[in-house]
Amino acid sequence: MRGTLTLAGKDLRNLLTNPLFYVIAALANVVWSFNYMRGLLQFAQRSLAMSQPGMEAGLSLQREVFLAHISYVHLLFVFLIPALTMRLLAEEKRLRTYDLLLTSPVTATQIALGKFLGGLGAVSVLILISFIYPLATRAVGAYPFVPLLAAYLGLLLVSAVYVAVGLFASALTESIMLSVIMALIFNLMLWFVSQGLGEQAGTAGAVMEYIGLGQHFTGFIMGSIKLNSLVYLCSVIGFFVFLTQRVVESSRWR
Repeated sequence: MRGTLTLAGKDLRNLLTNPLFYVIAALANVVWSFNYMRGLLQFAQRSLAMSQPGMEAGLSLQREVFLAHISYVHLLFVFLIPALTMRLLAEEKRLRTYDLLLTSPVTATQIALGKFLGGLGAVSVLILISFIYPLATRAVGAYPFVPLLAAYLGLLLVSAVYVAVGLFASALTESIMLSVIMALIFNLMLWFVSQGLGEQAGTAGAVMEYIGLGQHFTGFIMGSIKLNSLVYLCSVIGFFVFLTQRVVESSRWR
């Protein structure tokens, strides 16, 4: 456990002190700020119109503003997380420090878990930054807090999936660009695997729908926490971390 936490702390410091992280954070905040303020202003205008006599109120800050904000955060993460995770193992190979890591007194499992936790820690910083937007809105308007926390729990778990996928892609190659491309492809495959099924019935259709990230993430951002979604997301995270562990272990025998 100590070796895992040591590696996690080292990678977290490396990621947070790298200029690329600040470029990514700045880019993300520009996009989030523009879309959040636009959504908030539109919500205020519609709320004002609904307050007129004869108009029926029915607007929800969670649905009209926060859901769109979290969706934008997630959309950027699909592309930005691979850019962060490419450094975890692919850059170690490129800089020829990977062999030193393999000969250090840590197991392949500790390496995989440490790298994953370091990457997730960096992504969690971005998630916390994005959480400031709806949190600041609470100063000017009351809203139910539990659905927002459920939505952010879903965002954290889905982001952890992308980190695990990116780590696995980074373990497969020493090419940083190839690592990013593979991670992006894997992310899109997980998201779109159930698309196009239509009304297909049967066990195969149900399985394909279940392994797609879409329905699980949608449940969270709508404020619903389901046990099967928690099990699925944690299983996917564990699966890709396990694959990374096997790749690292095999490298020791080459």
